[in-house]
Amino acid sequence: MAFTEREIIAQSDFYHVSNVKLYEYLDDARSEWYKYSVFIGVESVLVHISADFKKEIFDRDRLRILTALERIGNTSFTLKQTVMNQRDEQVVTAEVVLATIDREKRTKVTVPNEIRKLMEEPLDLEVYLFNKNP
Repeated sequence: MAFTEREIIAQSDFYHVSNVKLYEYLDDARSEWYKYSVFIGVESVLVHISADFKKEIFDRDRLRILTALERIGNTSFTLKQTVMNQRDEQVVTAEVVLATIDREKRTKVTVPNEIRKLMEEPLDLEVYLFNKNP
């Protein structure tokens, strides 16, 4: 299955990083998925997210966010996001459902075959996009 990986340095004006800020980090880590959708002619929009916050995150923590394609429906696909800190501790897990929509009509469309093919083999989506868009 396809995946992306993003590294982020957590930032906060306080010692503890707000869970709201963590949703921003998760969204940032999905940016390649949004770009890939546009690249293949659709748009992916967030329709559901659930997150489990397992450990606190503090200012200046180094986070690694792995985003992997988990399953595909008719008009949506699900990504699993896992956030690890610099001590290799799992701090957040999230399940994200993205609906595929027509970019002009703004209506749901069937998930394109290009996304379905991403389930077939391990593929770093960011590297793939970089090679397709020099």
